Amino acid sequence: MRPGAQEGDARVLVVGQDPEVLEFVLQELAGAGVPARGTTLADVDGAHGAFDLVAFGAGTPHQDRKRLQGRFAAANPTARFLRTYAPYAAAQVLAAVGAAASAETLDLKAYCRRIGYGGPLEPTLETLHALQAHHLAAIPFEAIDVLLGRHVDISPAAVDAKLIARGRGGYCYEQNGLFKRVLTAIGFEVDALVASVRWQAPAGAPPPPRTHMALRVTVDGAPWLVDVGFGSAVPAAPLRLDRRDPQSAGDGRYRVTPLGAGFLVRTEADGQWLPLYDVSPEPLLDSHYELFNWFTSTHPSSHFRRQLIVTKATPEARFALLDSKLTIRARTGEAERRRLDADGIAHVLESVFGLTPAPDWRPVLAAAAERGAS
Repeated sequence: MRPGAQEGDARVLVVGQDPEVLEFVLQELAGAGVPARGTTLADVDGAHGAFDLVAFGAGTPHQDRKRLQGRFAAANPTARFLRTYAPYAAAQVLAAVGAAASAETLDLKAYCRRIGYGGPLEPTLETLHALQAHHLAAIPFEAIDVLLGRHVDISPAAVDAKLIARGRGGYCYEQNGLFKRVLTAIGFEVDALVASVRWQAPAGAPPPPRTHMALRVTVDGAPWLVDVGFGSAVPAAPLRLDRRDPQSAGDGRYRVTPLGAGFLVRTEADGQWLPLYDVSPEPLLDSHYELFNWFTSTHPSSHFRRQLIVTKATPEARFALLDSKLTIRARTGEAERRRLDADGIAHVLESVFGLTPAPDWRPVLAAAAERGAS
C-alpha cells in the first residue's frame, strides 16, 4: 500500500457479503494504516482498478472467487489473492500486506528433498495425496524435546531448522504447521483447525481441551481433512469432509460425521468405529497455537510429558514406539511387537525412524525402558 493512499486509489480490495461486517474490517484496516476499498459480492462487478491484494470472505462461493480472480489478474498480473475469515480478516490482510515486503522463509526444494518427493507441485488432489504420503513416511512424529524439558519452538524458522535441516521429527504443531506452509506456497487453500483428541479415551469421558492441530484443504471447491501430525492412527490420505460413508486412507478406513458445530473423525479397528478426535470448523491463526503448544509441552497432564512416543507411517507398514514397546503393523494387517531396552530404543530410533540420538537423550531412553519393564 502506498503511504497516504486514499480509498479512491487503494490497492487493497476486500470482498465480503455482509455490509456491516465489511465496514468493521475496513475500519480495522484504516486504523492500522492500511486503507482499502470494500465491496459486497453483490456489487463486486462495479469494483474496478488494478489491485495488488484482493481479500475474499470465506463465504464467497468457490466459482465466484475463481471468476473474480481471473478478472483482477487480467488488470494486474501480479495481484495476490487471500481467503479470509471474518473475525480475523483485518489481521489476515495486514499479515499479507507485510508478507509482500518480506522474503519467503520456506525452502520448498529443501522440503521436497527431505521427504523424497520429486513430483509436480501444483494445487491438485493428486499432489496433495502424494505429498501427504511422502511426508508421513519421511518425517517421524515425536516429542522428545518435551521429555527433555525443552521449549518447543513452533515458529516457522525453528520448525524448518529442526524438521528439514536437522532431520528431526515433531508433533502436531510442528508437522501440520510446516505442511500448511508447504501447501500454501504451492497454491492450495488451507485452514488450520483445532481438535479434541478422543483416541483411546475411556467411553463416556468428557473430551479434553482442544489442543490438536489439523488442516482443512479446499481443492476445486471440495473440503478435505489433512493431518500429518497425529501419531500412530493418523489418516494416511486426505479425507473428504462432506462425506459420511467410510473412506479408505492408506491402510485404514475412516468416517467423518457431524458433531455439534464441528465434526467427528473415527477409524475402524477390530470391527468397531473408534473416535480419533472431534474438530472445530472455525479456522485459527498461527498465533493461536502458541497457547496450545505451551499447554501440550509443559502441563503435567500432557501425555507427552510422561511417555516416549515416536511413530511413522510408510506405504509398507506403520511403526509405533511407545516407551520400550515397538509395534510394526504391516499394511496386510500382521503385527509384530518387540520389547526393547535403552540400547534397543536408541538403535530403533536411528534404524527405523531416522533419528540420531544425542548423548543427552540417554536419561530419557533409560526412563522409557524402565517404564516399559514395570
